[in-house]
Amino acid sequence: MRHTLLLILSLSVGLNCFSQKAQIGLPIIFDPDSVLKLMYRVNGHFAENAWKQNDRNWIRATYYTGLMAFYQVTNDSIVLNQMMAWGQKHGWKTGSEWIYPANRLTCSQTWIQLYQLDQKPYMIENTRAFMDKRIERNEHAFDAGWDYVDALYVGAPAYFMMSEITGDSKYKIYADRIFREVTDQLYDTTYHLYFRDLKAKLTTSENGKPEFWSRGNGWAFAAITKILTILPESDPMTDYYKKFYFQMAESLAQSQGEDGFWRSSLLDPDDYPDPESSGTAFFTYGLAWGINTGILERESYLPVLIKSWDALYNAVDENGKVCRGQDVARAPGNVSKSDSREFVSGAFLLAASEVYKLYLNQSKKE
Repeated sequence: MRHTLLLILSLSVGLNCFSQKAQIGLPIIFDPDSVLKLMYRVNGHFAENAWKQNDRNWIRATYYTGLMAFYQVTNDSIVLNQMMAWGQKHGWKTGSEWIYPANRLTCSQTWIQLYQLDQKPYMIENTRAFMDKRIERNEHAFDAGWDYVDALYVGAPAYFMMSEITGDSKYKIYADRIFREVTDQLYDTTYHLYFRDLKAKLTTSENGKPEFWSRGNGWAFAAITKILTILPESDPMTDYYKKFYFQMAESLAQSQGEDGFWRSSLLDPDDYPDPESSGTAFFTYGLAWGINTGILERESYLPVLIKSWDALYNAVDENGKVCRGQDVARAPGNVSKSDSREFVSGAFLLAASEVYKLYLNQSKKE
């Protein structure tokens, strides 16, 4: 209850930062007050309904990647303390998933970003030791357990972050090699989308179309977006990631539903016609970032973003639950309105944080 009261207090403080309403031609749901209210409501739902099992894993950690983005646009000390408490609880260790090494670095992304704020070496010691061992082994991505597209989001950004904070390029060199090896195996150069894994490459829908899983491509698109936020424009690696970013953005714009959602099977929406919010959130995050940074053509992609944000905005219920999010899976599947998990809410916070910037960035130009 005390946590909830603090969140409500924080909400009132945060909203006082913006009294001006959106007058720039965007729907009212892009108004910064509206976006902030929704983000605080989602985090309030997390505080009251947090998953009670072991929480040092990719499910909980994906939520915190979104919470960090939320903090970065609000500078809310209560949100910061929420993340610090999570790190302290677990002694800044990598994740608990021993079978999937990439998954273990999902929480490390938050540790590294908190280290950037607090500069306490113990925050990154475990993560750096873990990474050093993997770099020494020098295995191919698939031999090292990076044989699924989700790994690009949960694992790769942490290595790029580590190079950024240490100045040691070996971490991003390793991650770049791994990323390329996964892409060589799973990226389709015709459709400009990722298969989830090698099994998916051999699978078709009932209508005979290739299986491109929405959230799987969301992991990839969000990973590329995160990496591009870290790499400077002058870095020789940047053009490689931009190429895939542009290709995916164009493909995703073409597969969006009229209601703003993407379906869990991107090329065969009739296979599972239910709206799906986790992939939609990751795509919204990446597209909003592209518009905010100016690398996407606003006239072409803003209509896509308006539709997707409208869909997400209305997917959040009165309690802050982000509905219509497919459960843990590795392929397209059925989704009901009540379905939701913490990683769905984390993806939503990523998207909302970039949408929040959209009004601010446009108002600066006027």
